[in-house]
Amino acid sequence: MGRPPLNDMPSVAHIIIRPKMHDSIYMASIYRLTGVNFWQSAKHLSEKIEVDDRGIPTKLTALPFYFLVSHATELLLKSALLKRGFSEQELREFDYRHNLDKLLTALMAKGVTVTPETTSLVRQLSEQHQTHALRYSALVDDGKPTYLPPPGLLLEMLEELLLLTRISTQGI
Repeated sequence: MGRPPLNDMPSVAHIIIRPKMHDSIYMASIYRLTGVNFWQSAKHLSEKIEVDDRGIPTKLTALPFYFLVSHATELLLKSALLKRGFSEQELREFDYRHNLDKLLTALMAKGVTVTPETTSLVRQLSEQHQTHALRYSALVDDGKPTYLPPPGLLLEMLEELLLLTRISTQGI
């Protein structure tokens, strides 16, 4: 049995994105779209997470939720920076690569106000995101506890970060 002929294959809608790396607003839109997709997936998973009376997950099956949130956080921060004049090349510099704290600090240096709650959550997620701990070593006892705050707090944080990626008429 071989492959069916191409004309017998069901049609599939494709989104063709032709990168324009020199266009920061275009790239900000791509980062925003991708970040929202990770966020939507995290929301879907959050509905299934079992938590204790403090809102902390009780099972390790919550780890993919935290990975999705961390990655959405990175993408939304990068989108907000690109919108404010950062270049794709600047975001690829070592200091910013996967470093949520540095990305947030750069955004705030641009005059963007971020609530203390979101600032705290981003900073606490930063190290485990930068070292890819949620992807590879969250279960390894290396003396560093995995940061797993209540899922609802992280979804609120992403809502705030999403607002920072919108088009502004006020210059920031």
